[in-house]
Amino acid sequence: MKLPRYIFPILIIAALFGGYFLRTAFTQPSTNINYSNETGATATFIVDGLKCKGTAAFFTTMYDSVPGIVGIQTFATEHKAVITYDPDKITKDSIKAIMETPVLFQDGTREQVFKCVSIK
Repeated sequence: MKLPRYIFPILIIAALFGGYFLRTAFTQPSTNINYSNETGATATFIVDGLKCKGTAAFFTTMYDSVPGIVGIQTFATEHKAVITYDPDKITKDSIKAIMETPVLFQDGTREQVFKCVSIK
């Protein structure tokens, strides 16, 4: 049985699109931290520097003791952080300022690790 020449390219394209749509349907957060059971506003930050599960975990530690942060979900593959916060206690600009604060390393140097690209 002879197959038409165009059947393999069509199957490859269908597999690529199918994989993309399945990825978006089954995306799991790299970290999912809830600091309280309160509800609040949600902001999505695109963050340069969120690259892997390790940087995502470090990112969440920057907000451990910040009043007004309810929870954080990070998606390292998308460089995205979804932060739930109490708008009466903290603003989006304050959240951005915290993430862009230079980090003190063990050798005594400071460097900005995360940079906010956009806020939604």
